[in-house]
Formats: sequence, C-alpha cells, structure tokens
Amino acid sequence: MKKLFRHHLWDILWGLLIIVLTGIPGTMLPKVPAFIDLFQPDKLVHIFIFSVLVALMMRGFILHEGKAVSRDLAILISINTGILLGALTELMQKYIVPCRSASIYDFIADSFGCFIGWWLFSIWLKRRKAKAAE
Repeated sequence: MKKLFRHHLWDILWGLLIIVLTGIPGTMLPKVPAFIDLFQPDKLVHIFIFSVLVALMMRGFILHEGKAVSRDLAILISINTGILLGALTELMQKYIVPCRSASIYDFIADSFGCFIGWWLFSIWLKRRKAKAAE
C-alpha cells in the first residue's frame, strides 16, 4: 500500500490542487476582457489540468508496473477517475462554491483533457520503450 501511494503521490496532489482551484469563489477570480471570451481560454486550462492528472495517474501505475493492475485497467481507472473528478468539480461549483456555476462545456473540456493526457502519455511511453530497446 505504501508503494502504491508513493507512486501516485503526484496525481493525488494534482487532483487536490484541481479541487482547491475549482473551489475558489467566483468573486475572487480575475475578470477576463469580453473579446477574449470568444476564444474561451479557460477550456484550454481545463484540458491542460485534466491531461496532466491522467498522465500522472498513468505514470503512477507504470511505476507500480505488474504489481497492482494491468495496463488496460490502469488506463480505464485513470480516465474514469479524471472524468469523475471533472463531473464532481462542476457539481461542486454549482451547489457549493459561491459565485460559481457549472458548465457542461467545462466538463466536456475536462473529459477531452483526460483522453489527451492518456494519448500523450502513451506516445511518451512508446518512445521511452523504443529508446530502451536500442
């Protein structure tokens, strides 16, 4: 159990950071100029933070290789945990955090970020294995 926790320390901390950041009341957030709203840069932030979360979870499972779960199960757990956290943070913003609201588009960006994180980590892992085989 200690090894599993040690391998997942960074993704646990990153997940806690996501919860803290999404729990900041809306009145404490900086106002974005109206012309930037057209590009909705916050969606890129959602994609980024959830990509990092899933990549960190995948890293933890790879470091714990062969001991806890198979690679396919690690992918399933990582992506589903990310998507669930995305849904929970949106619900938290709607019902708990003052001056914040839930957005289906934020949730979609969170989910998309989970898949991007898995995809990027998979590419990195393949390159790492190819270099090790040389």
